[in-house]
Amino acid sequence: MKTFETEVYVMNVYEDGYLEFKVKKDSLLDPDDLWLSRKQSLDYAPDKKFAVLMEAQDFFQIGTETRRVAASREYSEGMIAVALCSKNLSLKILGSLYIKINKPPIPTKFFDDREKAKEWIKSLL
Repeated sequence: MKTFETEVYVMNVYEDGYLEFKVKKDSLLDPDDLWLSRKQSLDYAPDKKFAVLMEAQDFFQIGTETRRVAASREYSEGMIAVALCSKNLSLKILGSLYIKINKPPIPTKFFDDREKAKEWIKSLL
C-alpha cells in the first residue's frame, strides 16, 4: 500500500486495485487535485485498474468543473467503479445529484455506510 497526502486529500492505493480517497474537512476539491491523484495512483501501479472508495465525513467544496472532470471518460479511464460515501445529508444529496446530472461513465453509487461501500467496491475487483 502507498499513501499520498496533500492539503486536500489522503489517498491510499493498494496493490489489488482498491483505492481509498478521503477528502479533508473544509477543503476545496478542484480539477488539479483530481488529475494529481490520478497521476499518483497510475505512477504507483501503472497497469492496474482501480475501484475507488471516495469518502468525506465533513463538508467540502466541489465546483462544476471538478464534477465535470470527475465524470469524464478521460479521467475515468483506468477505473472500474466509484463508491461515494458520507453520512452527511448535504453530501448525500450532492452525491446523488452528481450521479444523476453528470452521469459518470463507470458504475458509481452513493453509500452512507462505509462497510457496504467497501464491500461493493471489493466485489468488483
